[in-house]
Amino acid sequence: MEPSFLSHSDAAQRNRNSILHFIKRNQPLSRTDIWEGMPISRASVTQVIRQLEESKLVLDVGVGDSTGGRKPRYLTFNGAAKKFYAFDWMSQRLFLLDLDGHILCEKSIQFDRVIKPAAFVSALSAAIREIAAQALCPEADIIGLCLSLPGIVDFRSGKVIYAVELGWQNVPIGDTLQEALGMNVYVERLSNMMALGCDRLEHAQQATHFQLFLLSSGGIGVSSVFHHNCQHGANYMHGELGHIKTDEDILCSCGQRGCLEAVIADRLLHSGGVMTREVLNYLSIGIATAINICDIGCAVMVGSYVDQMTSAQRDELSRLIRDKVTGQHLRELELFFSDQTRELTLSGMCTYTFDRYFSVD
Repeated sequence: MEPSFLSHSDAAQRNRNSILHFIKRNQPLSRTDIWEGMPISRASVTQVIRQLEESKLVLDVGVGDSTGGRKPRYLTFNGAAKKFYAFDWMSQRLFLLDLDGHILCEKSIQFDRVIKPAAFVSALSAAIREIAAQALCPEADIIGLCLSLPGIVDFRSGKVIYAVELGWQNVPIGDTLQEALGMNVYVERLSNMMALGCDRLEHAQQATHFQLFLLSSGGIGVSSVFHHNCQHGANYMHGELGHIKTDEDILCSCGQRGCLEAVIADRLLHSGGVMTREVLNYLSIGIATAINICDIGCAVMVGSYVDQMTSAQRDELSRLIRDKVTGQHLRELELFFSDQTRELTLSGMCTYTFDRYFSVD
């Protein structure tokens, strides 16, 4: 195989994006911090920073204390410089956000549980045009559309491989919307979006390996984040926790029997929605299984099932999980519950859109 080389323009863009990522992750920091922290020449760093300041993606926020020489000037990332549309299936709302997560506009779009792709594209496109007509920001500032969708998603091609909730199979929704709107379209499964948003949670900020468990009536899943990267699996099926099998003969929407999420939904139906100890035990089986496999240090649980749990039920679920985790005394495992489903999703979409638009791949 012949080696491939980056063109001069591609290399320059990669340097630019790498420096922007470094600033965003470590802000505020000086030019010297960047020179010393990155394998890029001083001349290139200086040129890139000038370009980033001219585009307002980076701001000079003032002078710091001297350590013996000239006082350093500190830089920060300015997410307000770029905006994007974001659609979240769970809340069924369309947002106009900046990359700092500030909401410029939001609009409810109610879809049926099963909707044809063409109808979805038509309704979403109309809502985007309606917001665009308000001229809330220069059109040049908008970098694309981000979709947070259920199911199995090929994020690279923007294809929904399979989604029971949508009734879709092998739908190239990214390409279809890009053609309809003439803008970049980024697609990811909704639990991965929430996992990326966990940077806003203090207890997850320092965790290099953590999992987000989405426990809801719409499905049960897990997203694993290792060193800031979501895991997808060989077939984009990483995290299909709701479809691990139990001995129960309950038909699941996937067509198989005994799936964990179908059994839990059945038990909640018979208990009148009460989170019984049996339901909590089933949840703990799935969660502990995922923790045993991935050996993470932090787990965050969100979703409608979490929202309806009392404090005592959350404590009981934590205890049941720890009882089923192998080598509990050898692990540094933290378990947390979050009611910030919407906030995590929006924060995650900001992170995801930034990473895709300013790609360093």
